[in-house]
Amino acid sequence: MRITAIEPQKHRKDRVSIFVDDEFAFGLSLDALATLNLKKGDSLTEEQLAQWRNTAIYDEAKTAAFTMLARRIHSEKEVREKLRKKKFPPETIEQVIARLYEMNLLNDAHFAGALVRDKLKRTPIGKSALKSKLLQKGIAKETIDEVLNETDLNSEELCMKAAEKKLKTLAKESDQHKRKQKLSQFLMRRGFDWETIRTTFRILNI
Repeated sequence: MRITAIEPQKHRKDRVSIFVDDEFAFGLSLDALATLNLKKGDSLTEEQLAQWRNTAIYDEAKTAAFTMLARRIHSEKEVREKLRKKKFPPETIEQVIARLYEMNLLNDAHFAGALVRDKLKRTPIGKSALKSKLLQKGIAKETIDEVLNETDLNSEELCMKAAEKKLKTLAKESDQHKRKQKLSQFLMRRGFDWETIRTTFRILNI
């Protein structure tokens, strides 16, 4: 067998198509092509072809991971799930995850901190709601506790902001008991504990 052509891909200028005996064999990034030092006319065995195809799959998965991380920070679980959806083999995903850690492109603690800051910037929510969101992203409980302990999280202040905003939408509710009940349920869904809610109600004289 012999490499008969190496052609740029039409829709992905950073990748090339490798043809073996005039048939498409696999695709590679330009970086991988340079690393493997493949050239037109190179001869290869069946074993080499299988090895290069595995390299091509890994290269494509790594490129996919780089692309998603370039858009925004991800947790390890998110990267794994997205690579699985793209049908990459489990062993390839493990290789990519290991490489991302080597390059410091994956860090669940940094991800958790960024998510907490973003959530608090957008919406006043409580600690339990933050924990729930982080657990959904696959963050370890120990990491969550560490991140939340390091975050300036004033639960009473956040609860007050959430309550004051919600009360504006409950202004038409004439029944004070129902208004208080709806507000209480809302704040609990936002992740505030009952003691913090009681303190907020006392300050607001509800």
